[in-house]
Amino acid sequence: MVQRSEACALDLGYTVFLGNTMNNSENESKYLHSLVEKQVDGIIYLGGRINDTETDQEYAQEIKKVMERVPIVFVNGQMAGVDAHVVRTDEETGIDKLVELLINLNHKKIGFLGGKEGISSTDVKKASFVQAMKSKGLGVSEDWVLGTGFNIESGEEVASQLLFLKERPTAVICANDLVAIGVIKVLTKFGLKVPDDVSVVGFDDIYLAKHFPPGITTVSQNYDKLGQTAINVLVDLINEKEAAKETVVPTSLVLRDSCKLFSG
Repeated sequence: MVQRSEACALDLGYTVFLGNTMNNSENESKYLHSLVEKQVDGIIYLGGRINDTETDQEYAQEIKKVMERVPIVFVNGQMAGVDAHVVRTDEETGIDKLVELLINLNHKKIGFLGGKEGISSTDVKKASFVQAMKSKGLGVSEDWVLGTGFNIESGEEVASQLLFLKERPTAVICANDLVAIGVIKVLTKFGLKVPDDVSVVGFDDIYLAKHFPPGITTVSQNYDKLGQTAINVLVDLINEKEAAKETVVPTSLVLRDSCKLFSG
């Protein structure tokens, strides 16, 4: 997404400055104040505190003060009480597509792995997963909903927990592709085959998803479109043009080899 945003901005005559806060709130504040002092034309805000389900009002006030001087576009996040323009991917529909796919492959015991409670993307995906399962008349076992984070190690951890259960799901939806990679690594290490024994699907469609064996079925967040849309909305705000308060970018299902028809 960042590369596409930068390319789009350059085409429109703007230069992009990238600030990686490394998930540190103090760094976020430093970058915000620095960018305002440098009199940037606008800010695209991705990750960090705007991903918290519960808004810290001190942070919200800080953002409001910045918005008085510089237009801001949130990407895949929001803050309660902050009237920002938002560009987001349709994560809800993406999860619905994964659930429907697995059910069509005769899976009824489906788990959700990865993510972290209190982070909006996780909470949205989990809620969508539960709702999609209920709409199909299927229950959700709490033992099969496990999450400690978003990286490969998190996937390894939750997969290890699954191995000790008396009853395991026949398919799992992972919060992202990195978690899916960790899950597949552990399942394979302990003699289970993906997708013969367990179907595993991810979310995001990162580069590795295509190349990590057996090839991960996933949902594309359409990062190019997301980045381009964020820049277009921000440039409209910079030029004092009207822009939609919320823009939803559709997701798409990417079929590979990590899930198959369940014959049990």
